[in-house]
Amino acid sequence: MLKDAIQIGECIDWEAVWAFALGPEPELALALRMCLDDNHSSVVLACARVIQWALSCELNENFFQILEKIISCEKIIFTAPVFRSKPVVDAGFLPGGFWKYSAKHSNVLSFGEDVIDDETEVTSTIQDDLVVAGQDFAAGLVRMGILPRMRYLLEAKPAVALEECIISVLIMIARHSPTCANAMVNCQGLVRSVVDRFTVEDDTEIRPSKINSVRLLRVLAQSDKKICTEFIKNGSFQAMTRHLYQETSLIEQWAKLGKENCKLLSALMVEQLHFWKVCIHYGFCISYFTGIFPALCLWLNPPAFEKLQENDVLIEFASISREGYRVLEALARKLPNFYAGECLNYQYLPGDEPVDTDKWAWCYAMPIIDVALKWITLKDDAYVSKLFQWKKEIHSDLVFQDSFVISILWVYSSVMHMLSTLLERLKPEETMSHQCLPMFVPKIGLAIIKANIFEFSEVGGMDHGKGFTGVGPFIEALCHLRQQSQYEASLVSVCCLDGLLQVMTSINYLINLVTDSTRPDNTSTDVKVLGDGILTRSEAELQFMLNVFMQLMISEWKSMQSIEMFGRGGPAPGLALGWGASGGGFWSMGILLTQTDARLLIHMLEIFEMVSTRELQMDEETMFVVHKINSVLGACLSVGPGDWVILEKAFNLLFQAPVLTFLNFCLQHLIQDKRMKPFVWECRKEDYSRISEILVSHFKTRWLSMKMKMNAIDHSTSSGIRALKKGSLSLETIHEDLDTSNISSQGHYNTSLVAEWAHQRLPLPMHWFLSPISTFSDTNYTGFQGSSKFSNPMQDATNELEVAKAGLFFLLGLEAMSSFLSSDVPSPVRSLDLIWKFHSLSFILINGMGVLEDRKSRYVYEILQDLYGRHLDETRFRNSSLLLETRNKSNWELLRFKSEIHESYSTFIETLVEQFAAISYGDLLFGRQVSVYLHRCTEGTVRLAAWNALSNARVLEILPPLEKCFSEPEGYLEPVEENEGILEAYVKSWVSGALDRAAIRGVMAFTLVLHHLSSFIFFTQAGDKKSLRNKLARSLLRDYSQKPRHEGIMLDFIGYSKPYSSLLPGERQAFSLQSSEIVKRLNVLVEACEGNSSLLVEVEKLKAAFEKKHILD
Repeated sequence: MLKDAIQIGECIDWEAVWAFALGPEPELALALRMCLDDNHSSVVLACARVIQWALSCELNENFFQILEKIISCEKIIFTAPVFRSKPVVDAGFLPGGFWKYSAKHSNVLSFGEDVIDDETEVTSTIQDDLVVAGQDFAAGLVRMGILPRMRYLLEAKPAVALEECIISVLIMIARHSPTCANAMVNCQGLVRSVVDRFTVEDDTEIRPSKINSVRLLRVLAQSDKKICTEFIKNGSFQAMTRHLYQETSLIEQWAKLGKENCKLLSALMVEQLHFWKVCIHYGFCISYFTGIFPALCLWLNPPAFEKLQENDVLIEFASISREGYRVLEALARKLPNFYAGECLNYQYLPGDEPVDTDKWAWCYAMPIIDVALKWITLKDDAYVSKLFQWKKEIHSDLVFQDSFVISILWVYSSVMHMLSTLLERLKPEETMSHQCLPMFVPKIGLAIIKANIFEFSEVGGMDHGKGFTGVGPFIEALCHLRQQSQYEASLVSVCCLDGLLQVMTSINYLINLVTDSTRPDNTSTDVKVLGDGILTRSEAELQFMLNVFMQLMISEWKSMQSIEMFGRGGPAPGLALGWGASGGGFWSMGILLTQTDARLLIHMLEIFEMVSTRELQMDEETMFVVHKINSVLGACLSVGPGDWVILEKAFNLLFQAPVLTFLNFCLQHLIQDKRMKPFVWECRKEDYSRISEILVSHFKTRWLSMKMKMNAIDHSTSSGIRALKKGSLSLETIHEDLDTSNISSQGHYNTSLVAEWAHQRLPLPMHWFLSPISTFSDTNYTGFQGSSKFSNPMQDATNELEVAKAGLFFLLGLEAMSSFLSSDVPSPVRSLDLIWKFHSLSFILINGMGVLEDRKSRYVYEILQDLYGRHLDETRFRNSSLLLETRNKSNWELLRFKSEIHESYSTFIETLVEQFAAISYGDLLFGRQVSVYLHRCTEGTVRLAAWNALSNARVLEILPPLEKCFSEPEGYLEPVEENEGILEAYVKSWVSGALDRAAIRGVMAFTLVLHHLSSFIFFTQAGDKKSLRNKLARSLLRDYSQKPRHEGIMLDFIGYSKPYSSLLPGERQAFSLQSSEIVKRLNVLVEACEGNSSLLVEVEKLKAAFEKKHILD
């Protein structure tokens, strides 16, 4: 027992368990808010610390500090708790709806200065506060008036410990949501108090609270461009960043301040630089460069590493250098295009720069390039050379886990991304002349070549999947470092590779733009590499990188699927530990690393061809393409809110015409291997291009659109929240149908540097690729309570059928492609439950017979049915031994449509049957699809709903015969039905005459009834089922007495034996019933009559009928 307990303990995240058990509750929020009003300073301090712990302030800031080092992650995310909107019929019941805030924003603000009076005190009750706190702990504190209280405490000149707690809590509230950030700015005097505490003249000591004060204003500025503008206008920005202008003449002078002082000075300067960078992103304070740059120069040049190492302040120096280059990267984004008119003359004399300019100048940028290149050419430095001389030795991991190396790599990453952004501003537009190239472009390329970062092997030295030789030591070291267990080391390695890759891509593009006559006349080896193409000559190493990150992505994407399994506050209830989410959920280093890997993978795949232009054949290169596509699917599932640009790129890769051609190639091979019906859809090049356009448009619109309120936002308020009026403080409900989709998903980007979970759909759900065939076109349909009340802009009546047909083809291609992956390779397509695949094939028929009337799409639909039927049979047979051992018949129900998809699934079945009855005319494929809901692997409630709908519509007779269904007959017949409701429904259909024509045609409906009723009535032994058996038998005999025409089907019922194909091997000889068996069955009917003379007469009639046919002796 102890051993079992130990094994259980090893797989349980006990940190998450305790976080869940001790997670903040509404009553705790109220108690803490009341304690803040206590007159004893010790009580207030203890209360502030509890709030700080409840909001996981320290853990969360550690996470955000690492997140904000990643330049490729352009937007961080607000942390307010959210939940997914309910699946609706318009979207095929597919999960993945828009996110909503757990607490409605208009419910958060109840203590506005303009609404406090006696009336509101009565209207706004403590119970309302508790309700909001139960939905969102931090929002509940804001509603309870924590911000005015924090302002009062700051104005009272608190002790250092209390001040640190207050600023820390305010930072977390500012990160919460736009509402809380605006509430903080609008809380009169709060921000001013923070600034005043920072600028106290008689307090020159640098404390953590001062560093956090700068961070607080920076976080607020990130949340809204208007807030940033206000900080600049009222002088808050200038006051909080005044240290940036202080020059340090010598690095030795700075180092002698001591470890602790350097650490505090470094942290303060990093936050101030970050604050300035936020302003630059908005287009503000660019002209401040001339004043700050002289003081910044010291930190941009590589230092004397030995002296910094001696004083143990190298990490602090590297932190400032990293942030300095991040500021330069932000400035580089504001450069005009190099070839745009008179950009080279776009410069100002010191002191003459316009304050509101949103452009930087090339005359400032070009000299910085020489400084940046010094970091790339550091290979001869004794402390840095080990980065370029890594070998797979025993103690190599210890070297790369050293915090010094990690700090230097962060500087490398920032330098590379700065150069990459600068080179992007060189790419000319189509209308611009680009006959010449600035000399710093080849200079950057030659610096990379001479640094021996790559081996730059001869062209054509690549081999898919067999390993690689000639990989540069630095690249190999970074790839090795990525696969280590230290998260920050792994992250910085990926960021370095990403920055380096983007620099090389830009250089390769720019060099190829110029003509041969304008290239440098130099035949040196390095220049030859540049002329041949820096990407082409590094193809082997890039291929090595691609292999590494494809394998990582294939193994990582499943971790994203856990973030929605935790219902307590959604993905961001308390961040960090997630108040119970295993491993911290979305806000964990593991997820952050997965998303960073996905960005780099997509960037690499943009360089390589997804599919070669050579003739396709099944070989190693083809299998490599299969793994590429599989890894892109994994990357799509790894993208989080704010990363829609990466997802757009992934969509462009996945839906390009060559990929669709390759999927068709995989499909042809699958059909040959499985000996399926030949596929007759022969696409031309223009057909693939058209399908590509349709799919790209659909998926971008479906998954990347934003949700905007209709008439719900008063744009006159700075916070975007409707102003509260007196007497209207009652809590508002979060209505599901107040919103509509809007294509302008990037509209918020220029006004905020923080993304919201709410109003968007990312991360993608597992079944995102089913959306083209799972979107309801008739928005006026009201058969479901969850249907939208607004028109659906995604679906145009003229192209919805084309979207569905393209979606079917893409789905079949993915299934074919995934079939070539080995069973140990995780596949998003194979991992998706069959329930959703069957459901999507049904849902497409709700919109009509369009896909079945088109010859090509009909073939695709039929092959998908056959494929999923085989998968269902394989799953059923694979689980049959286990199910027989447990003897739990409910375990046979693998297709739990109602449990997994929607509680109103029975209504969907009724609608599908209505379509089947009205427009199918007994279409075989339509009938096969409806028949899946009668399969024994389908849960009982759905089987019952499907049977009743078919029976009531009198369309049982147009179902296909059992042998023409796409699953094996055994799947419909075994195990024997014991569900009382379904058995009674079978008898009801029999008695009502709904089965009469089905009996004549020999379709599956009649076979099911014969098999299950005969097996249940004649072979049921359990005493608790005997009364039901007798009841069913009497109903059939009573019907026979009233309808002599049913004699034939009654004789079939009594004489029924298993179809030959469903017999077990030992039963093959018992194909026909012996007369003794018929006598036994007649005796069962006699017993069921329970002495009823009229029914016994009917049994005698049946016996006579058998004798007449010479079946009985």
